[in-house]
Amino acid sequence: MSSLLIDVVLAQLNVGADASGILVVAPSKESGSLLRRELAENLDDYAAQTSMVRSVHSLAFALLRQSSEEELRLITGAEQDAVIRELLQGHAADRRGVWPEEMRPALEYVGFARQLRDLLLRAIERGLGPTDLEELGQRYGRPMWVAAGDFLREYERTQALAGSHSYSAAELVSQVLLRPELVREHPWHTIVVDDAQLLDPTSGQLIAELAKTARLTVIGGDPDQAVFAFRGANSEFLTTWKAENELRLSSTHRRPSPACVSVVDSRGTLRDVLANTVRRRHLEDGVDWRDIAVIVRSTGDIGPARRTLLSAGVPVHINPTDVVLAEQRLVKAVLLALRALENELEPVELEDLITGPVGGADPVTLRRLIRGLRRWKPEQRGMNTLRELLDGELPDFNNLLTEREEAILARIRGVLSAGRTALQEGAAVEEVLWEVWQATGLDTRLQAAALRGGAAGSQADRDLDAMMALFDAAGDYAERRPAASLESFILYITEQELPTGVRDRRSALPNAVEILTAHGAVGREWDTVIVAGVQEGTWPSVGETGSLFGQEDLIDLLDRGITPGTPVSHVSGRLAEERRLFHVATTRHRHRLLIVAVDSPEGDVVEEPSRFIDEFLSARGVDVPGAQARREAGKRLARQAWPRELGLEVPEPSPVTLHSGASADEDIDPLDVSVLSVPAFVAQLRRCATDPEAGEAERSQAVRQLARLAEAGVPGAHPDQWWAARDVASELPLRGSDTVSPSRVDALLSCPLNAVLGQLVEDDSANINLLRGNLAHAFLEALGRGASTEPAKRLVLDAFDSLLEGPAWHREASLADFERLIDRTHSWVLSSSTSLEPVGVEVPVTVDIGPDVTIRGFIDRLAKAGEDYVVVDLKTGTKVPSADSAQNNTQLMTYQLALAHGELVTAPVEPGGESQAVSIRTGDGLPRGGGVLVYPRSTTASVSTREQATKPPEELEEFAQALPSLVAELRGPDLTARENADCDRCPIRSICPVMNEGGLVTDA
Repeated sequence: MSSLLIDVVLAQLNVGADASGILVVAPSKESGSLLRRELAENLDDYAAQTSMVRSVHSLAFALLRQSSEEELRLITGAEQDAVIRELLQGHAADRRGVWPEEMRPALEYVGFARQLRDLLLRAIERGLGPTDLEELGQRYGRPMWVAAGDFLREYERTQALAGSHSYSAAELVSQVLLRPELVREHPWHTIVVDDAQLLDPTSGQLIAELAKTARLTVIGGDPDQAVFAFRGANSEFLTTWKAENELRLSSTHRRPSPACVSVVDSRGTLRDVLANTVRRRHLEDGVDWRDIAVIVRSTGDIGPARRTLLSAGVPVHINPTDVVLAEQRLVKAVLLALRALENELEPVELEDLITGPVGGADPVTLRRLIRGLRRWKPEQRGMNTLRELLDGELPDFNNLLTEREEAILARIRGVLSAGRTALQEGAAVEEVLWEVWQATGLDTRLQAAALRGGAAGSQADRDLDAMMALFDAAGDYAERRPAASLESFILYITEQELPTGVRDRRSALPNAVEILTAHGAVGREWDTVIVAGVQEGTWPSVGETGSLFGQEDLIDLLDRGITPGTPVSHVSGRLAEERRLFHVATTRHRHRLLIVAVDSPEGDVVEEPSRFIDEFLSARGVDVPGAQARREAGKRLARQAWPRELGLEVPEPSPVTLHSGASADEDIDPLDVSVLSVPAFVAQLRRCATDPEAGEAERSQAVRQLARLAEAGVPGAHPDQWWAARDVASELPLRGSDTVSPSRVDALLSCPLNAVLGQLVEDDSANINLLRGNLAHAFLEALGRGASTEPAKRLVLDAFDSLLEGPAWHREASLADFERLIDRTHSWVLSSSTSLEPVGVEVPVTVDIGPDVTIRGFIDRLAKAGEDYVVVDLKTGTKVPSADSAQNNTQLMTYQLALAHGELVTAPVEPGGESQAVSIRTGDGLPRGGGVLVYPRSTTASVSTREQATKPPEELEEFAQALPSLVAELRGPDLTARENADCDRCPIRSICPVMNEGGLVTDA
């Protein structure tokens, strides 16, 4: 249809018609851009005073501007949405408006604002004003219409205060129709309208008025593609137009190859099918990336499809006019940098700034930077130090920061310094944004990446488009509000939660696969189209539009004269439109079409193919099996993927091919999809080469191809790079010492791998627990050495407070919990002093247990009960073990073993001094009185304790026999992994061979 209308325009120009008198009307800006591009490709040269191609709203804007000396402005949907939400927030706070009382709690909800905006747009499109809407609401007992009319009046007054006439797209057309002289005196002799089925009634009325004085009017459209009813459009204008000549195009001139319907068993397989099909069409069939499109049902499906293709190395393009600026990662980072110029960022925001595109750090580098700053300035939190360093001169860090960490700090400082300098010089919003952007250095980097193309290039392209849109928004904002502050601009952008409708400056589409919704595909065509995720429940989507405000009742009243309250079913109409939308999606291809759906009746999320797939196949004479039959057919249709990769012949598909791979029983294999990419290809060859069930010819061919790839340097092809074939890195022991700490014995018995490697994992939550324990032990030691209670308490509280990070409420709660721990530790020391005579605190222990083992550690508190020595161990956790568990506590048992083989040694702390320090060295043994575990953080009223009875010598000797093997585990290099009750909390699960996620992929 579009090609025919373009031929009409070309024919008019060829017979000498004035190009300035030809008007081509498109229903939207996007379709107008496509028509303009196609006309430019078919015209050699021509001269016209204005563009021939306009969207219907651009046309209305041009007509209205001719008759008005005042400044006019088209407000975007995102701006209008933000204004409406702001006004509704005022209504909720001040109880303004005439909203029904039961609706007031919903005024601040986004969904409420969106439904109100939709109702107002539909009313304006049909020529209603505030008074009209109020009268209809009063006449038919609809208080929400009355309240919406009252709100529309306030909205119009608010817009009038802005200093310029700001109109939405719907208001523009209505305003033109209110001034008949504008449409009577237009300059166009030829009017051509494309996709007329997508026009709303008011736009159709505008075209009809213009056509009255035109010499030639051509209206084109397809009622089967009327899919924008949710925007107020219908095909009535097209179907009721009184034409002198009517031409019906009953057949298509496209000659596509057979369609393929692929029903898979999971979302993962669907993603593989999507990536594999796109790559094969490009690499095997030579189709340009730009001639391939992926069509999905809704905008929420675009993100997963985009990530799938990018991960497979496919360049991707998404319409830049659909961008929500505040959601773009690069824009979000730049806006955060702008906010930091005048405001102090929260810790989380500062982390986002540093780890985002502006800072360029990864989370590990940020953590190391914060720790380096904490070491440089231990008296305050690292994040506070970082915030202070963002301004002023950089000090000397005494080699506490690496070159990489200092470079990140300098980069953030440079960006903020450039912005602050511009602000101090009185620069406008747009100029401040430019200085910040220039200081990031991302412009040249992204430009180079975009020019290189590929998946990384398409992402860079997307980032640059987003920044161009931000600069456009900043320029427009500064032009409308020259005195506006930077903070108001940031708020203006972040409040917009809808696509901003940015300017699209592209003269040609990039060479990338386009991902778009089915509505966005109207009027477009590609060589290859993949319609992905055709699921029941989302396609068709038959939910009612604007139910809160009775939007459909208003449209029925205005368009069809149906009295509100009359029972009318809209389900069949919505279902018919969804069917037309599916028809649009499946007729956009010139050669190849693939429809992909998931059939997963037993998955975590039950998914079923759409009923439209069955209709699609039935219309083409394909017998559609039921769900169970499809799953049973999976075994016959499933195939191994490597024959085609190895160069073997694969038969062409039948007119409509049904690939099914869902699995209901264990004996049914799922569809095997191998993505045509280098990593997947190498993996497939390796799997074939090592598969004992593969044929000898296949294995030999796979080995031969792997050798060729390895010779060419392809990663993963050489056996030296296969994990299962790599040699041990080192046979040297991890340590030469034979010592073992009592605190590590239990961890070694549970899992030597975790005992050795777990302590190397950086865990912020574990670090704060460790610091809490260290300070509590320091307090206990201070009391044991005679320090005054209050000063010691104040010192440890101040130290713990300086280490805390996060929001104020969290720090206050953590500090209160720590103070309770200190107080209860002190109370236990006082209450136990009568039964346990203190001997020493932090008592060093170095005792040999035979020739192969030395116990080395520190006893928190050594006391005497009569003549027996008792080991006291302070625990700062909240979980208190059972009494039986305490009897088997290996830490206390190890200390008892040390006492049984040791002796007490005393020595003056200072030469000639009176204070004595005690330690335990290898000796003849000391009388033992067992051990005590103290839990001051327990939730009980008094401090919980658990005692371990004195162990008999034979039990200790049996325990001693197990220690040499533990020392050998510590020495390595072989480490044993054991499954135990703490595996779900293990920090090294991802590398543990006894866990599923830690196993080698070659063992799968």
